[in-house]
Amino acid sequence: MVFRFIALICALSVNLTVCLAKDVPLPKQRPPLLNLKPEKKPLLKSPALAVGNGWGQAVIDAGRVNCAERLRGLDIDYDPLPPLGNAGGCGTPAPILLRAIGPTRIVPSAEVNCDFAEALHDWVITSLQPVARELLKKDVTVINNASAYVCRRRNGLASGKMSEHGIANAFNIASLQFSDGSTTSIKGDWTGVAQIMGFSAKGNFLRRVRSDACIRFTTVLGPGSDAHHGDHFHVDLAKRRGGYRLCK
Repeated sequence: MVFRFIALICALSVNLTVCLAKDVPLPKQRPPLLNLKPEKKPLLKSPALAVGNGWGQAVIDAGRVNCAERLRGLDIDYDPLPPLGNAGGCGTPAPILLRAIGPTRIVPSAEVNCDFAEALHDWVITSLQPVARELLKKDVTVINNASAYVCRRRNGLASGKMSEHGIANAFNIASLQFSDGSTTSIKGDWTGVAQIMGFSAKGNFLRRVRSDACIRFTTVLGPGSDAHHGDHFHVDLAKRRGGYRLCK
């Protein structure tokens, strides 16, 4: 107010120099600017999304404990993986990268959950290898992985139920390789006159291990089941009401 009053008097004065000579209060000068960088503050995340894409640390820890119990003592080569996908959608909180079961390599290595890995181990050790030795007189050295974890719906459709592949609970087998370097493909050795008549050693082998898989998995699909599974075996551990199993 004082400053404005003096300025008004000066404006009305004839002798402007007299006014300028007065002790007019001036505004305080700004302090010199300092060349300081702004402080970087950490970004805050929602507590639900802070760990494992929404899985939560408790769920991840419980899954890893279950995994260790399931796979303890089994002849299996694997590495634990970070959580896959998102809670409420695709994925699983405590997956593994499955490289081999006994002397049998998985190529390429498969992302699966540990319950599934345990079932696959049981099938390879108690059926696949013994039957190969019995009927073909050779060991299975490679299982060719056609598909493991993939975030998608059943049969790759745009709508419908989530595939067991989407929760790392399924595995597709396209072909097998043996200790003598030979191979068998599901598509090539499942069909044909010799196989139908029971004269194909590889065909008999595939039929036998597929039947055994129906004991260890809740879903087994392959040639003859539908158009989507004509060239591979699909196995999974889908949970159904009443413990219903699908083998076709």
